[in-house]
Amino acid sequence: MSGYKSLALASHTLLVLSIFVHASVASTSGNCPCSPNPTTTIVLYIQSVAYTGMNTNYTGYPVAGIQGTNFGTGQFGTINIFDDTVTIAASPTSTSIGRSRGIYAVADLTGGTLFIMTTIQFIGGQYANSSLNIKGLGTALVNMPVQLAIDGGTNFFNNAIGNVTVVAISRSGPNSILRATINTRKAV
Repeated sequence: MSGYKSLALASHTLLVLSIFVHASVASTSGNCPCSPNPTTTIVLYIQSVAYTGMNTNYTGYPVAGIQGTNFGTGQFGTINIFDDTVTIAASPTSTSIGRSRGIYAVADLTGGTLFIMTTIQFIGGQYANSSLNIKGLGTALVNMPVQLAIDGGTNFFNNAIGNVTVVAISRSGPNSILRATINTRKAV
């Protein structure tokens, strides 16, 4: 009987040890350079120009809102579309490497929270002909970082997962410059 108990205890110990080792490897595999799915970090800049009713160079425009109201870009329920330039540096005249195209909707009564869905389509640089799909809730406040989820992409970003931290680093009238730090890896 004691041999049976020892075998059972040894089997249990081995099982617990193997689960621990597996959990340790799984928790570090995304950060290990030897991993088949290393993390890729990219910093890029999004040049955005809001519609004011007077400008013609806008890259974002409100297309729908609450019926019976004079909806604006920051009013609850307003849906905006955008087609912003993506550059390698903060300057609006720096090299363009793509477009950020999508929609955002004002998702709270105060107008401070946005639901954002966008695809960054790379047209230049090392990620040319690839795209990255991003979505989530964010804030419209300057210098307030927003974390959005990556839920796929094409070519280089096929099956990508991760997050994007976006912060508005400059606002002047309708012009905004957003810094996007992308952390992504391929889903297993």
